[in-house]
This record gives sequence, C-alpha cells and structure tokens, in this order.
Amino acid sequence: MDFQLELFRNLAQNQDWTMAHACTDSYGKTLKKWHGWLAYSSFTVCIKLVPDRKKFLEVIRGTGDIYSDMEKFSTNFSPLLRDIHKFLFEDRCLHFYSGFKQEDLLLGV
Repeated sequence: MDFQLELFRNLAQNQDWTMAHACTDSYGKTLKKWHGWLAYSSFTVCIKLVPDRKKFLEVIRGTGDIYSDMEKFSTNFSPLLRDIHKFLFEDRCLHFYSGFKQEDLLLGV
C-alpha cells in the first residue's frame, strides 16, 4: 500500500512525469529498501512493461477529477496506513516486522 500511495502522490503532484518515472520514484521511496538484488532487478525489468501514463489514467478514471481524487486518497489514507504500520510493529502481529525499527516502517507514510 505504501507504493500505491506514493504512486498516486507522484502522479497527482508531478503531472509531467512519465508512468515509469513515477513508478521508479515510488519504488525507491517505499519498497527498494526491503528488496534484495533479485527483487530490484525484477523491478527494473517490469518497469519497462508499465502502460503509458495516459492509458493508466484512462483505466482508473472514474467520474470527476482524477488528480483531485488521487490527492484526496493520499491525504485521507496516509494516517490510516501509518496507524496500521504502528499497530503491526507494536503488537508484533507479523513476524516480518520483528527485525526492523519502527522508524523504518513509518518513513514512506
């Protein structure tokens, strides 16, 4: 969800960016720190397959202003995602989180 949230932020705030640029920036801010060499290499190959920005926006467009909707989603969902990360870290609900510091989990939100 961190990646999706950052992607929507990038698309709304940087309307001149290509889809690949927005995805790469989002990946670097959210998922890259968790991935090893193989996952990162896979991402660099997959990024070549993303649709262009116009096609992506046509597919997800509902009624209304898509950029405004992305901004609203980012604004409203950020605190919820931060609470989810905090809950999972503090209560150690997921074994995955046990090896990381809380600050590492909350950076992208």
